[in-house]
Amino acid sequence: MNSASLSSGDFKSGDGWAWWQARRLRYNLSLASCGWLAYFWAVGQSFAFGQPMWRSASGGLGMTLFLGLGFLILMGIANICFLLGPFIEGSSRPTDVDAYRRTAWRLGLWGSLAVPFLFPLANLAILIAGHGA
Repeated sequence: MNSASLSSGDFKSGDGWAWWQARRLRYNLSLASCGWLAYFWAVGQSFAFGQPMWRSASGGLGMTLFLGLGFLILMGIANICFLLGPFIEGSSRPTDVDAYRRTAWRLGLWGSLAVPFLFPLANLAILIAGHGA
């Protein structure tokens, strides 16, 4: 299904494409906030475990650029996945469109907000395993 058919108003309970797009800014701001929280958590645990890469400005800058680029790629993928909401709505035509939208929005948002924390969690496991050795 292309964007022309999604935006043509062929959804029950109003224009689905417009409903989803009205929430995209909030989705991206929430995702960016979690990205910053995950970044500061990764920096904090690196300092807590005495990681040498953060002791120099060049090491910290390099890691910041690496994590930032990775997160921008992640946000791009998340925005592509965001399009699954209106696509699935248009193809499955749920009987209760409003309930579908609210549920799909919440599941997609909370699932996306968890993803930025995967790197600090994995890093924490590596740091704990390496610290005990």
